[in-house]
Amino acid sequence: MRRSLFALLLALPAISMAAPTQEWTATYDAGGNYVDAATQALTDPAGNLVLGGTSHDGAGGADINVTLYDRADGSVIWEARMQAYDHTSDMAIDGLAWDNAGDILMAGRLLGCGTG
Repeated sequence: MRRSLFALLLALPAISMAAPTQEWTATYDAGGNYVDAATQALTDPAGNLVLGGTSHDGAGGADINVTLYDRADGSVIWEARMQAYDHTSDMAIDGLAWDNAGDILMAGRLLGCGTG
């Protein structure tokens, strides 16, 4: 038993050292020549990629954006954008997770308050 476990442990580093390959790329641009940045990532049970982050569209403050990308080709399956209550404050995403029902949970925060 110990010998087979030891041999398996020796083989694992060689397997994990395989060079990764890029399957697809995707670019997100909300417009307005502002920075859009993904800060959270996870996969769904089917292996599709969920990215969450901040997005500036040039209207008001930074919004939270969550997008699900198809694992095969990177096409957008769905996208959700959340603005601050006053449409001028900046929002930030702090975490993404799946619940037991298969729904995505997002935690975020308001970074500032508008004056109007």
